[in-house]
Amino acid sequence: MRRWLVWMAVIVLTCSAQGLQAADRSWNKIRYVGGTLQANVNPYDWNTTLTVTDDAIVLVLEHRHTIRILASQVSTLSYGQEAHRRVAEMVALSALASPLALFGILHKSKDHFVGIEYRAADGKPASVLLEAHKDNYRMVLDALKHSTGKPVENAP
Repeated sequence: MRRWLVWMAVIVLTCSAQGLQAADRSWNKIRYVGGTLQANVNPYDWNTTLTVTDDAIVLVLEHRHTIRILASQVSTLSYGQEAHRRVAEMVALSALASPLALFGILHKSKDHFVGIEYRAADGKPASVLLEAHKDNYRMVLDALKHSTGKPVENAP
């Protein structure tokens, strides 16, 4: 009887863990901080939804503006101040950058920043800087690493 209960517990835990893996691939406690995208968002609201699938990264910003990045287009993933530095360099070099894009990404902080550098549909380099919540940043980094096959620079 005891052995049967142990096996049932293992089966239930395995099934619930598999269900959580699929559900945990989408997060809404994410901030869009800046990047080469022209997006008008409130930098103080956690108003971005990030969904990571095996072949794409989808960001839904405030006002339902959607950005879809194919996992194969991602060139670099970075974390922390390294993410800040890399995305700031990309924005500074971008012809599409505006002073407002630089405003949000040139401050120092101890928050959990995630940088995604990729090639846009037109072939130009692009980048996104996100701030993940302290409760989900490790899961976000793991999902991005799994989806793109790229290591996270300066990972915690």
